Formats: sequence, structure tokens, C-alpha cells
Amino acid sequence: MIILAACCLIALIALIAVVGGGPVPTLIGLVLAVLPVPLLLAAVLWLDRLEPEPPSLLTLMFAAGAGAAALIALAGYLLGTRLVAPPELGPEAGRLVSTPLAAAIGGAVVAESLKGGALLGLLRFRRAEIDGIQDGVVYATLTGLGFALISNLYAYLHAEHIGLSALASAFIWRGIVGPLWDPVFTSVIGVGVGYAAIHRGRRRALWAIGAGWVGAVALHTLWNNSVKAAPGRIVTVYLLLIVVLGLLLGAMVADRHRIVRMIAGCFPVFAEADVATASDVEMLVSLPARRQARQWARLHAGGPAGRSMTGYQLTATELALATDRCDRDLMPGDEFADFRGDSLARMRAAVSVFRDRRPPLRQRPPWAQRTLSAFVAGESSPAGTHAASEHPADPPPAPEPPA
Repeated sequence: MIILAACCLIALIALIAVVGGGPVPTLIGLVLAVLPVPLLLAAVLWLDRLEPEPPSLLTLMFAAGAGAAALIALAGYLLGTRLVAPPELGPEAGRLVSTPLAAAIGGAVVAESLKGGALLGLLRFRRAEIDGIQDGVVYATLTGLGFALISNLYAYLHAEHIGLSALASAFIWRGIVGPLWDPVFTSVIGVGVGYAAIHRGRRRALWAIGAGWVGAVALHTLWNNSVKAAPGRIVTVYLLLIVVLGLLLGAMVADRHRIVRMIAGCFPVFAEADVATASDVEMLVSLPARRQARQWARLHAGGPAGRSMTGYQLTATELALATDRCDRDLMPGDEFADFRGDSLARMRAAVSVFRDRRPPLRQRPPWAQRTLSAFVAGESSPAGTHAASEHPADPPPAPEPPA
């Protein structure tokens, strides 16, 4: 993976050196190319907030997508053909010209194959980091964003050589009208990779990944071939892409609900009394309650306690996902036992930050105002039971005087 990242950086430097144009045009193109990235990146990270992926892997997949675009641009520039590059990376980059069907198919096949190859590398070497369709879409989206960044930069650099009107047209087409589509194409492959990661069997995995690749190539071909097409055809292509985007969002939401059900199902089985009570489990399966818990921890116990609460929630999610992998025979039993013991120890340590605090917290957790919680000293109840207790602040009854 380090070698892949190094190759991506070398390809990007070579691309800028080949295209040239001076520092000012390069800076202008880079600013225009970066403009849509922060908003899209924030949206992806917001959707991935239940079980965030490692920042290093997200960065690596972004770099892989950027490197793929740089390599394609170099190939198209050196070979002088449109058959190996999409329109924005081919010899006519920066110009809104019609693309023949053969060139549209060739560019889509090369682009989606390279981006899909990065996802396959992730599946091969870091399969444990892909816990379902949602993770596959997140990694694929970051790969697509990296690809789109370099594609837009390349198109803008060539458009600047033509003139201001060409740059404006390229920015409208690439930066305003279609910044989502490269991530959407790759996300279709990500759905297949996410499915393959949580299912056993080579045949099912190949079928899912192959179907995703075919779908991505088809959508990318339609997009490539729609430039300078009739208005009715362009509207049809956009409607289809919007439908696919809606289906991807629906798949991510459904996968998140699957993870929530796993958390609710696994913790009552083996959670310990000083790790999670029934009220704490209810907090863990609700995103609004999780956010409220982090706010409560920061407000009443400070920043370190807020980070402890965040670690507690993430560890609980990872433990539920590891339980699911073990149930699917994707994780050896002894490895799961070690992971479970380590996870429960980390959750217990996070809880102790609140239980052992001196002076004790005066404000009870908002999710357990009149029920038991592992975060309150002196309270314990096995997870999975909903036995309510009187408010702990109520004093115990006074003993009767001796006769």
C-alpha cells in the first residue's frame, strides 16, 4: 500500500510537469478542482459517523484515485488517443466535444478498472476494515473523489490554454454540474466489494464485484457519451444517475440499520455489568443518543472524558462487527476471543473515567435518568434487563430505632 501511495505521488508530479503551464495557471486550476471536494468529503464522513474508517486508509484510497487519474492522463497525453482515457483526461481535455461510443467505453473501462483495482487491493489486504456495503461505498467514494480532483485539474489546465470561456465551460460542466458522478461510478463497485467482504465463497464475491464493475462502466460510458448530446438525452442520463445516487444512499442507510441491530443483539449476550447496562445499550444503538452522550461527557467531565465516551462508542461498534464476522466464519474463534477481551477492557477503562471521578458527577447521564447505567458509580445491572430503580439520588430509608 505504501508503494501504491508513492506511485500515485510520482504520477501526480509527472502529470503537472508534462502539462506545464506555469505556477499561476496550475494554482488556478487546483483551486477550482478543490472547491467541491470539502463539501462532498464532509457529506461522506457524516454518513460514516457510526463506525468511522481509519483516516490513514481514507487518505490512501483518495491518493489511489488521484494516482489512477494521473496515470490515465499521462497515457492519453503520450499516446494521443481517446481510447484509453475519459474525455476530461484525453487529448481533447478542457473542451466540450462529443465523444464516440468506442472512446467512451474504452475510457470508462480503463478508469473503473484502475479505481476498482485499488478497492480490490483493500479487500485483499485489509478485509477486516470493510464491514459491509456502507464501508465499501465510503472507500469507493474517497477513491472517486481523488480521481475527480486530478481529472478536473487536468481539464482546467487544458481549458486555460484555450481561453477563459473554455475554462468557465469546463468548470460548469465538471465543478458544478457533475462533481458527484465519479464517486458514484466507483461506489457501484464499492457495493460489490462491501458485499464480498462480509460473505464467504469466491463465486459470490466474484459475482458481486463483477456486477459492480459492469454497472460502473455502464454509468461512466453514459456520462462520457452524453457530452454535447441532445438535451433530452442529457436529462435522461442525469435522471438515471440521480436514481443510482438515491439507491446508494438507501443501501448505506439499510446497512447502518443492520449494524445497529447487531449492536442491540450482541451486547445483552456478553456485556458485563460494569461495561453496559440496558440503558447504555439503548444509547449505543441510537445516533442522536450517542451524540447527546458525547455532549454530556464533554460538558460535565471535560474534553478527555468526551474522548473516552467517543472511544467507548466506537469500541462497542467494532465489537459488534467482530461478533458478526465470527458468526460468519470470517474471523477465527481464538482471534475473536482476544479481540472481545481487549474490547471489553477498553470499554471498562472508558467507563471508569466517569465512575471513579472525584468529585463524583452530579448530573446523571441523560439516557439513564431513572434507570441504571454503568457510568454511575455504585450502579450495576446485567445488560439486557430493564429493571428500573428508584432515582439513586433518593436517600435510603432510615433504619428503625432499637427497641
